[in-house]
Amino acid sequence: MQFTRPVEVKETLDAFVTENADGLRQLKQYILKQEIGKGAFGKVHLGVDENTGTPYAVKEFSKSKLRKKDKTNLFKLGPRGRGRGMRGPSAPSPTSTAESSPLDLIRGEIAILKKLNHPNIVKLYEVLDVANDDSMYMVFEFCEKGVLMPVSLTKTFNKSLFTDEMCRDLFQQIVLGIEYLHEHDIIHRDIKPDNLLLTEGNIVKIVDFGVSEMFDKKGNDMTKKSAGSPAFMAPELCRHDHGEVSGRATDIWSMGVTLYCLRYGRLPYVSESILEMQRIIHLIEGLLEKDPTKRVTIDQLRDDPWLTNNGNDQLISKEENTIHAVTEVTEEDLRGAIQKINGLVTVVIF
Repeated sequence: MQFTRPVEVKETLDAFVTENADGLRQLKQYILKQEIGKGAFGKVHLGVDENTGTPYAVKEFSKSKLRKKDKTNLFKLGPRGRGRGMRGPSAPSPTSTAESSPLDLIRGEIAILKKLNHPNIVKLYEVLDVANDDSMYMVFEFCEKGVLMPVSLTKTFNKSLFTDEMCRDLFQQIVLGIEYLHEHDIIHRDIKPDNLLLTEGNIVKIVDFGVSEMFDKKGNDMTKKSAGSPAFMAPELCRHDHGEVSGRATDIWSMGVTLYCLRYGRLPYVSESILEMQRIIHLIEGLLEKDPTKRVTIDQLRDDPWLTNNGNDQLISKEENTIHAVTEVTEEDLRGAIQKINGLVTVVIF
């Protein structure tokens, strides 16, 4: 593993887009070629530096969509932490005029990325705002192999794309990257194969810090916020009244689901309904609880919303199900059982 010096992130506030001789859009020295990805708020292009030929991943955001995103309060300061990397008490209030600028809407994410320096964290090189256009751009290092693997809520794959040895190597890198974040009081909150890219040299790069959170108080990772992809979301976040939870622990759960995907080629829980998926996660978690005093009981299973289809498919009553009593096994019963077994053996032999 090789650590390099932090890259200074450039900010260009008066950028403009032109069309080059080949009819391709050009942003400063970056020639925007084919689209290589798409997100909720924009697209990702392959951008090539016209001077050096170096490829980059250029993420294009829609300012109008970012304004709508701001209304979801993802940038508001949490009770103990700072949302998306806002810099503590000195950060502007979400309702201040300083927050109304489209550039400020992603300043929290940029602030976190500027602080990060790790081989398994994607590098941000430049942020560009186009004054007379709806778009703004972030220029990242390019990961040639793209996402680790495709994941679907409904589709399953016959096998993993990776061997045990490859899974181990990839997951080691993920662990190192997340350890780095957690040690510096940052939780990612959206770990999944889609947010893990692979370079030509098989180096894992953690990307998309859009819902990440950095905490002011060392070691304190408690948060009331829910974020991330439902299929990778920890069970404690699935309740609307979950209260404060450990951000580090929720990242660990997401890592577990990610590892399962890498090894088996599919999600451990597959459902077209997010609610159904969350319910079966709760159920399986209870069944596999290592602490026997906390493990789900049969009585509790009887009332499980997934098992009973929200009460529409109730099990027969306990009384009806257990009506036929099991009496004490007598010596005569044992002798009879042995005779029957011997008779069976005799038939098989002869």
